[in-house]
This record gives sequence, structure tokens and C-alpha cells, in this order.
Amino acid sequence: MDNMTKEQIKAWTPLGRPVLGIADTEHPEQKTFEAFARQWQEISDSMSWTNSSQPADLPGFFLKNNILYSALPLERELSPFLKGLDCLDKPDPDAGIQNTLNNIEAPCRLTLYIALQCPHCPGMVERLIPLAAACEKIHLHIIDGSLFPETAQQDKVMSAPCLILDNDTRWTGAVAEEEIVDMIINKKSMDLDTMALKTILEDGRAEWITERMLASNRLFKGFPGLLLHETWSVRLGAMVAVEALAEKAPSLCADLEKILIDAFSTKDVPVQGDILYALGEIGTSDTRDWIAAQQETLSHEDLKDAANDAIESIEERFSI
Repeated sequence: MDNMTKEQIKAWTPLGRPVLGIADTEHPEQKTFEAFARQWQEISDSMSWTNSSQPADLPGFFLKNNILYSALPLERELSPFLKGLDCLDKPDPDAGIQNTLNNIEAPCRLTLYIALQCPHCPGMVERLIPLAAACEKIHLHIIDGSLFPETAQQDKVMSAPCLILDNDTRWTGAVAEEEIVDMIINKKSMDLDTMALKTILEDGRAEWITERMLASNRLFKGFPGLLLHETWSVRLGAMVAVEALAEKAPSLCADLEKILIDAFSTKDVPVQGDILYALGEIGTSDTRDWIAAQQETLSHEDLKDAANDAIESIEERFSI
């Protein structure tokens, strides 16, 4: 920090007493963020810092549970950062925007790439933090692309500011809040990806996922990814939906069945076991024959048992 930054931090009088969570990661830049937090504490006690237990892929500061700031608020980014902290408890967006935010049903992810020397980045930070503060369904991740070039490259970010909605809609340059919120609202909900659906599961809303698929007679785009997810609890939540689909909408299961069969050989044993369980719930006699053929190649005892259970489940349903 230069002296001007330090003086600005000293002079800042927050509206409340913000509590920021320091993300805990294995990333090489982790120590840089921890050192920044310590230095801030030495300069000012205007807010509290704590270690966060929330999962994060990149180092950063959790302004709220749904807002991760993976950047160092220096130079022209310090002012919008401080303004963002001031709005956390009382974001006070435009009344029309707030009414629209209240209509957001499913979580969405906004990723904003910034750079310290970018002239339009501070304005985007000022716009987006209040939106996410006013609506917990908006999960906002602000990333300094120069600090994390590998992440920017992975997301095909060529310039800043770059705003990405759910990995498929993006804006480059300044964009108004109304346009962002309108895109969130009008985005087809059945196009939700696996990460968005995972967030819904973690919010305890597995029934919402099931109900929407049954009501629209369509699978969410990202639903198969839940069943193939590396985390057991995510797969378990998806299994509840699979059981309901098998009972109430077996016609939806054909495409899902094919995806699971195609993915089987690429997954590790725990995921393969859950694939076999799901196939037992939704599979047909052809699926039974496929599972029986796999039995000859299975060496793991748990998988052999899962295959037998799946075959028995299919035979019981079809009285084979």
C-alpha cells in the first residue's frame, strides 16, 4: 500500500462495522491476501477480519456469503470497494430494480473481471456489489485478471471489465444494472448449469429442482452433472430427484440414462456406484443388459454389488 491508500483507509468511517471473511485456499497468492488483511488491521480497526470456512477456488475476501472479492482494493479500486462495504447492510437499489430482483427464483453467478488500470472497472464494481447485496440469489465473484491470469485465460477474458453470467452470457465494457438484471430474469431457467443447481441443492431446495423439471417436462441442462459430481452430498441430493422422475416422469429418463452410461467408464468407483444406482431406478430392460455386460469387467466388490442391486431393481419394476 502506498501512503495515499493508507490515508484513505484511515479516513474512512463505515456506516456499520463490516466483517470480512478471508477465503482459505491453497493458491500461491493466498499469502498476499492474508498480508493485505493484516496490514489493513494495522492501519485501521474500522472493520473486522475473520477466516472464512466457505469453499473458494481463489483467494479473496467474502464481503457477504454470496460476494467474493478476489482482488486487492488498491488505487482506483479502493473507493468502489469502500462504497461496496457501506452498502452491504442497506444496499438501497432503485425501487424498480429491487422489485425485479425480488422475482429472481434461481441462483445465478456473476463473474466480473477487473484490472487496476481499467477506467470502467470501478463503476462496474459500484454497480454490482449493491445488486448482490440486495439479492442473495446473485453470487458475485470479482476477480483481478492480472492477479489470476490463468483463471482469466480459462474464461477466455481478453479485456476488462468483463462480466460473465453463468458461464455463457458476457458483456465487455460498462453495462447498466437494468440490463444485467433483465438478462438474469429472462434467462431460461431450464438452462441452469451444474454449478447453479449445486447452489440450489446446498440451499436445501432439492424439491424445487424436481418440481421445475416435472412441471416443464424437461431436464435442467446441468442436472446430469449433479449425478456425476465428485462430491457425494451433491450426488445424493440429485438421487432424490431421480427417484421422483422415475416414478412420475419416466419419459424424461431416456436422455439421462444415455448420459450416465456414456460417462460410466470415465468416473471413479464412488461415482460409478451411484451411476449404477440411478440406472437401477430409471433403466429399462436394455439397461439391464448393459449392466449385465459390465459385470464381467468389474473388479471392485462394491461395484459388483451395486450392479446386482441395479439389475434386481429393473427386473422388479418390469417383472422380468
